Amino acid sequence: MARRDDLIAHVYRLVGVVRSAHLKRVLTGAEPDPPLNFWRLIYGNLLDIAVLEWCKVFGTHGEPTHWKNVVPDHDAFRKGLLVALKIDESAWVAYWEEMKNYRDNLVAHHIENGSVKNYPRLDLALESSYYYYGYLITELRSLGETKYPDDLRLYGEKFAAQATEIAKAALGGTARMTERVS
Repeated sequence: MARRDDLIAHVYRLVGVVRSAHLKRVLTGAEPDPPLNFWRLIYGNLLDIAVLEWCKVFGTHGEPTHWKNVVPDHDAFRKGLLVALKIDESAWVAYWEEMKNYRDNLVAHHIENGSVKNYPRLDLALESSYYYYGYLITELRSLGETKYPDDLRLYGEKFAAQATEIAKAALGGTARMTERVS
């Protein structure tokens, strides 16, 4: 079993994915096409951070932050993940490649004429984060750790509800402003 510190580090990465993804969705839902570069930068950064944090956990297998360094039974975890996501291995590989390609070409490295055609959707990133968090929280509870929420999905929903109120107020506070920097 992984050390408590490794489990907690992965919890924080997954919480980062969930917060960033939900906040991106909330802001986009409140104002899909913000007129200010301020907001556009924030929207883009939220997507980038969600993808980057997700890739730390689910991306390159050789990374020290990959889930395989924490979960001992890789086959059982992968099988459970695919069942939870309601997809097969080929759909997972396609999603993994999309996320990793976005990260490699636009976030972590800049590759001229990169092959990113679309921005990644974060549905499977959220679902895979919820699944992995369930594994982590079970391990942490077995160690007597009770500090973290039991359910990351429920936490994410509460975070999104509060963020919706904040986003509406913040976007409303800048609604009359016009872009002055071009």
